Amino acid sequence: MPQDAAEADLEALIGKGLVQAEPITYEDFLPVSAAGIFQSNLGGEEQKQYQAHAAQQVFENALGASVHDEIALYEASEQQSRAQVLGMLAGAAA
Repeated sequence: MPQDAAEADLEALIGKGLVQAEPITYEDFLPVSAAGIFQSNLGGEEQKQYQAHAAQQVFENALGASVHDEIALYEASEQQSRAQVLGMLAGAAA
């Protein structure tokens, strides 16, 4: 079955309640976003000097590790879930 048809079937099954779609909850890591919010509330020269990327680099240096791209992680989780459901549907149809 072509991928587009499989995706359409998946959406139809979700619509019929035969497959349950559960949203992935975004969970922010507070120290990085809080720093940006704090800086944006300062206004003036401090706000102009603030750069989110630079703040993340400083945070990662202090942490000793890089911070994962949360959007990429959630996208990979969604794709894995879709592939698993489509695989199960293909197995049931055989």
